[in-house]
Amino acid sequence: MFKRITLLLVSAAVTAIAPIASPVIAAQSSKPAPPELSNIVYALDKAASSQDIETVMKYYAPSFNHADGLNRDRYKQVLRNLWQRYKNISYRTEISNWDKQGDLITAETVTMVQGAKAAENDNFKLEARLISKQTYKSVNGQLQVVSQQVLSEQSSLSTGDAPPPVKLKAPELIGVGRQYVLDAIVTEPLGTSLLLGAAIEEPVEEKNYLNENTINLRPLRAGGLFKIGQAPFASGDRWISVVLVRESGITITSQRLRVSKDFTGNQYTPLPEPDVTPSRIRPRPNNEQTL
Repeated sequence: MFKRITLLLVSAAVTAIAPIASPVIAAQSSKPAPPELSNIVYALDKAASSQDIETVMKYYAPSFNHADGLNRDRYKQVLRNLWQRYKNISYRTEISNWDKQGDLITAETVTMVQGAKAAENDNFKLEARLISKQTYKSVNGQLQVVSQQVLSEQSSLSTGDAPPPVKLKAPELIGVGRQYVLDAIVTEPLGTSLLLGAAIEEPVEEKNYLNENTINLRPLRAGGLFKIGQAPFASGDRWISVVLVRESGITITSQRLRVSKDFTGNQYTPLPEPDVTPSRIRPRPNNEQTL
C-alpha cells in the first residue's frame, strides 16, 4: 500500500517559511523584501515548525483560495491531518522574488521541508522542495495570505537501511496532449540486488490529497524506470510518483507536472539506456493515467 503522504505534504505546505533563528533571506532577489513580508514569512515558519495550527491560520484571510481547489477551512484540515502523520517537521523558505501593487504583495518563495513519520514501526523520512507564488493583503494592519499557486514541487520519501538513491527526470511544464519522458535512475550500482518499481500519475485534486493507492510493483531489468506518458487534453496539474524498492529500502519520488494549453516549447526527450525497453503509451483524449 502506497500512501500519498508526500503529495499531501508538499501541496499543503505553509506558504511562507523561513529559518527560525535567522533573518529571512531574499534569495536571488534584486531588492530586499519589505519588513512586513519578512515578518509574516518568519512567523509562519516558526508556527508551522511547531505545528501550531491556530497561529498559522491567523495569517490566512477568510477568503483564502488555493489553486488546487482548497479554501481556508479545507487547507486547515489538510495541515492538521498532515501534522498528525508526521513529527519533527521543519520548514525553511527563501523569498526569491516579490512585487507590490497598492495594498497587495505578490511573492515567489522556495520552501524546503524535512520530516519523519509519526507512526510506530514506520521510519519513513521526508524531504521536499516547493516553489510557490502567493498574494498577501493588509487587513487591519496585518498581512494575510489571500491566494496561493504551486509552481514547482518535488519530494522524496525513503525508508530502510539503504534506500535506493533516485534521480527523477521529468518535465515540470508541458503542453496539453503532449507526450513526455519519465526517467527515474538509481544513482549507485545495484550489484546483485533485485529492483522493483512502478510509476503512477493522477490529477491534482482535493479528493486525492488524502487518497491511498495500491501499486503493483514489477521487477526492473535495469537500474531505474523509463516510461513515456501523455499529458491530458485539458489544462491542470498532475502528480507523478515513482516507487523503487530493493532489499535494503524503499524510495518514493514525486513531482508535479503542470499541463498548459499555452505552452508549446520542446519537451524533455532523453535517449533511453541501451538495455531499457521503453513503455510507450498511446494518446488518450481524457484524464486517465498513462504511465
